[in-house]
Amino acid sequence: MEVKTSSAPSILNWVSNHRDVPANLIVKIVDWFVLNRNADYGLAVMRMASGTLILGWLLQNIPVANRVWGPGSAYWDPYRAVLGYQWPLDILREAGTGFFWGWYAVAILLTIAFIVGWRTRVITPLFFVFYTAINAQNTPIADGGNYFIRIMLIYMIFADISRRWSLDARRRSLRGNNSESQIGTVLHNLALCLIVAQLCLVYFEAGMYKVQGSLWQSGEAMYYPISSKAYGTFPWLSELLTANTWMVVLLTYFTVIVQIAFPFLLFNRITRRIALISILGMHVGIAVVMGLPFFSGIMASADAVLVSSATWITIATWLGIQFRRIGRRIPIAKNWIRSEPVSMEGPLLNSEMPEDHESSTKESSMV
Repeated sequence: MEVKTSSAPSILNWVSNHRDVPANLIVKIVDWFVLNRNADYGLAVMRMASGTLILGWLLQNIPVANRVWGPGSAYWDPYRAVLGYQWPLDILREAGTGFFWGWYAVAILLTIAFIVGWRTRVITPLFFVFYTAINAQNTPIADGGNYFIRIMLIYMIFADISRRWSLDARRRSLRGNNSESQIGTVLHNLALCLIVAQLCLVYFEAGMYKVQGSLWQSGEAMYYPISSKAYGTFPWLSELLTANTWMVVLLTYFTVIVQIAFPFLLFNRITRRIALISILGMHVGIAVVMGLPFFSGIMASADAVLVSSATWITIATWLGIQFRRIGRRIPIAKNWIRSEPVSMEGPLLNSEMPEDHESSTKESSMV
């Protein structure tokens, strides 16, 4: 009786059996960049959320704007010279009061247009110039959110951030003009990759910088910003968190681990959800405990591109249903609320659903 013996595994046999893997991988990558504009719902959320935060920032600072960024901030001129901002970002350096307030007013209008997604191909670069020029007048008072969103705006110039939930999308739908150029699609996806790469770089670098400090290694670091009067928004909450040593240690290590691990957790759907929930919890904590809502909100708005389009559609549909339920209880608004329930093809999305719904659930798979 002849007994067949299996041949020993070899690298040559494995390579021979998987010789099509590199070519298939290249095809998948090319298709991802060329066939569809990915994470368009996430970018729409990022546009609306970051724009709303900037609008609030501009409106809140109107009483002090002239002294902080206008002619009253001339004492910062030597510092501006060191930074070396070039035209048009230094246009307010010698501006008078009238020109400054005109610039500030236009910046507010551009922010509103950016939020609602009106003519974003033109508005976004103008918005970047007007907003950055104001910040360039007095960068020492800016926080990480101001710096981060300026970088994000550069990437968003090349992305189709108004493809969903915008006036541009409504106008294209009414005209029946949904044609998209392949070059525009590639630029959109490249910009998306740069946004994700920038996010990963910021988190990873921040985590690696922290882990080198002795206070972070010992688990004490979070005690100082939480208990600081300069950051504490709710003293009773700060005292509650710092009263327990183990809570301080847990928050310290949690912050470092989440930031360092964030880029590596994005490659799997389950770990990506864990990373996003964890990083959102960190931002909420920074906003509430340390009183930095603008910084936390800007960072969280960029994280929105990592959430799948199917998830954003589900959230939007649920919010639409809740809005209609509340509206029906208000006599004044009752006549404005449609009686029919919201569906995936209903008025909530304004005919903005992708032609291939299955592709929308997979379009964020790379990130």
